[in-house]
Parts: sequence; structure tokens; C-alpha cells
Amino acid sequence: MTLEEFGFTAWFRDQVGSDNTGLAVARVTAVHKGECEVSDGEETRTAKTTGRLRHQAKSKLDYPTVGDWVLVKDFDHEDFGSIQTVLKRQTELKRKTAGRTIRYQLVAANIDIAFIMQTLDTGYNLQRLERYLVMVNESDIEPIILLSKSDLLSKTELESKVAEIHERMPDARVFAFSNTDHTGLEEVMALFQPGKTYCIVGSSGVGKTTLLNNLIGEEEYLFTLPVRDKDGKGLHSTTWRELITLDNGALVIDTPGMRELGNINVTDGIHETFDDIAALAPQCRFNDCSHIDTLGCAVAEAVARGEIAKARYNNFVRLMQEIAAQEHSALEKRSKDKDFGHFYKSRQNGNRNES
Repeated sequence: MTLEEFGFTAWFRDQVGSDNTGLAVARVTAVHKGECEVSDGEETRTAKTTGRLRHQAKSKLDYPTVGDWVLVKDFDHEDFGSIQTVLKRQTELKRKTAGRTIRYQLVAANIDIAFIMQTLDTGYNLQRLERYLVMVNESDIEPIILLSKSDLLSKTELESKVAEIHERMPDARVFAFSNTDHTGLEEVMALFQPGKTYCIVGSSGVGKTTLLNNLIGEEEYLFTLPVRDKDGKGLHSTTWRELITLDNGALVIDTPGMRELGNINVTDGIHETFDDIAALAPQCRFNDCSHIDTLGCAVAEAVARGEIAKARYNNFVRLMQEIAAQEHSALEKRSKDKDFGHFYKSRQNGNRNES
């Protein structure tokens, strides 16, 4: 497989200058503790990031992640190679980590299309689906919705679910399939094109790993775990990210199930996901309209007329309120950090004066 077939486009080629002679171009296919597996499309080696690269990183977001293109020294050596540079990413998928502290975790980089999987059993949740759409749209990645376990519904019930999604998300591309009886699976498999990089995101238990097993054609290649009947949630059968090459040359990044989807600072993603609401906003009487019990709100009026689904509007409001709360929390934390910095500096100056 050539670098181009492995996803190396002109975007990345233009970043490799003549001063990088002697460094191999490779792609990160897996990340383990302190180590990366990197591949040039033919050979896979183990490499570590240099101390200089770690020192220059502003946060862990600057560390190599699965899907990254990197420049590696000593790629052909038997010992570890060393990652000298991470090329600028074309796209990056990230989420807020679990907990109150606002931090981000990179899910994967340089993705062309993100498949958002939602199960059609007890785990079906439109609000969660919209949250995934916001995250993907914010990353400027094309989203496609996959509905698994279609064998559990009748044809009429399935059509009703798809119509429900289109009512809330009019522009969404939706494909239903079953990992059990393989209904619709051939259509889903045709979506994976050679040379393109895909990721599959969704909560645990939706069938991501089973779908990959079907795509790869090896049932035992990736380990799967059962799903709880009570709530449709599964255990984390995938606990790391890995870039997999399918037989047809499509590149797929498998991702762990996500416990939390923080959406702080995702204004672009919200406007893309709720584009009908964003289009009406300029018609509101006030420029800073919150779209919540505000006089002359064009959005609220559209909801009252039935032009925008009430449930869709409620989820939009919920997400906007969540973002506002998280931004307030982040601002409060920065203020406390600043106050502590002033306190620490004054103590240091006081100690110097005493001496």
C-alpha cells in the first residue's frame, strides 16, 4: 500500500519540507502507554515521541493520536523510532473527558467520515444522537447515521424510526442494518471507500465491534461483550483506538464507547446540527436573543407554528444551557487560578524581602 492509498494527501505532503531529509513519513495506527505504532503503508514499527516534542506540547491534544501523520527518525531500525513532528491535522475528533474538570481527549485525527451508530433496541436515544452530531459537525467531519439491530423492528416500525430522525435532523444520511441477519449490511459496507479514513462512534453496546468484525470478515478478530437487557448498555469491548485497513483499502479507526460527550465551545457544531434554528435566529427582534421565553423570538414562533419539532427545540435549548454552564465554570476556574497566581507571587516576593 502506498502512502497515498494510506490517506496521505496533498494537504500533508505540502507540510514535508526539504529540511526533513532522513525522516520517514508514517501514520499512527495505535497508541499505547508512551508508545505509538506507526506505519508507512507497508511496515509497522514502534516509535516514541521525543522529549522536545513533549516539551513543546501545550497540552495532551498536541501528542500523537491515532490517524495522525508524523515524521519519524530511525523508522527502519530494529529499536524504537522517534517521532520528531506531528503534521498539522486536517480534522480532529475530540470530546470532553468525564468529570467536572474541563479537559479534552482526542478521539482520532484526520477523519473523512464519522459513522454515528445508534441501536434500535432499548438504547435508542435521539438526544444522544444529536449530541454526537454536534461533536462531529464541530470537527468539520461528514456524519452518517447507522442504526443497528434493525432485525428487532418490523418494516413499519423501522420506517417510523427513520422518519423520526429525519424530522429532528432533516439533512441526516441514515442507514439501518442488522449484524445478526445481515439485512442492510451490504449497503453499509459499500459506504467504506478505498483511501478514505472513517471512524465509528457510539455508546457501548451499539454493535461497533461486531460491525467491524463483519467488515473484516473475521468473527474473532475483535473481542465483543454482551449487552445488558435492562438499559441496552454494553461493557467496553474496545478500550483503545486502532487504525484498521479493510480488504478494499478503506481505513477505519475503531473507538471506545463514550461515557460522556461534553460540548463546550462547539458553537459551529451546534449551528451546523441545528441549521434550521440558526437560519431563523437573525429574524429575532433582539440580536442577543436566547430563544427562551424572549419577546419577538422567531425560533419560538416557528416552534409554536409546528415548523420546528418541540423535542428538537428542547434539545437545542438544553445543549445551549449546558455550554453556558460549562463556559461559566471554565471562567470561574481561570479566575481562581489567576488569584492563586497572584497570591503565590506575593508570597514569593515577601520571602525575598525577609531575606
